[in-house]
Amino acid sequence: MSHDTLCVTSGKKVLLLSVSTGNTIILTREISASSMFFSICPMSPSHMVVSTFDNPHPAVIISLQGVESDFEHVTFHDKKYKLNESRCTYVQSKNTLVLTDTLAHTVYMYDTVKGTSRAVTDRNIQEPRGACVGPGGTLLVCSSRKNSIVHLTVDGSLLGSYPVDMKWPHTICVSKDGTRMAVSGCSEGAKKLQLFKISPAMS
Repeated sequence: MSHDTLCVTSGKKVLLLSVSTGNTIILTREISASSMFFSICPMSPSHMVVSTFDNPHPAVIISLQGVESDFEHVTFHDKKYKLNESRCTYVQSKNTLVLTDTLAHTVYMYDTVKGTSRAVTDRNIQEPRGACVGPGGTLLVCSSRKNSIVHLTVDGSLLGSYPVDMKWPHTICVSKDGTRMAVSGCSEGAKKLQLFKISPAMS
């Protein structure tokens, strides 16, 4: 995917959008799928990782050609999520699939090469929702009930917890240069999108 391409899920579809230098967004392609998708993140130039719902496999791989596949060395816990109960991200540099379980207050880390996994819980992790790759192959997770962002290593160590000025932080992403972080909140009647600078101390 090129640097000006966005991927958005919509039920059983992935929409590829292009963004011009003038911030005009154009739909360039639709990829149809058999699963219901929710969150999406890049895995490689030709593949993406998507979270699913009403599916025994809570995360799958989809190619730009629309071919879905499972993670060969990952054994998921026996649970089928409903919409908005789980999201995923993929840390390419660590070969690690990350899955949030909102109702269990847990972040699952799966090593997709070794086939190992760990369940991360902490008093700072309350109703985790969106997650993304942070500086140095770390992980940033929305702890929605705590109104904060939790910073973790893929080994499950807590690096920090940062409060944000919004209720129910829901979705998070980091700029490609690793200097900015965008967080959106989903509180009814007070939805926000905030942009933060990432301090060198986090890198």
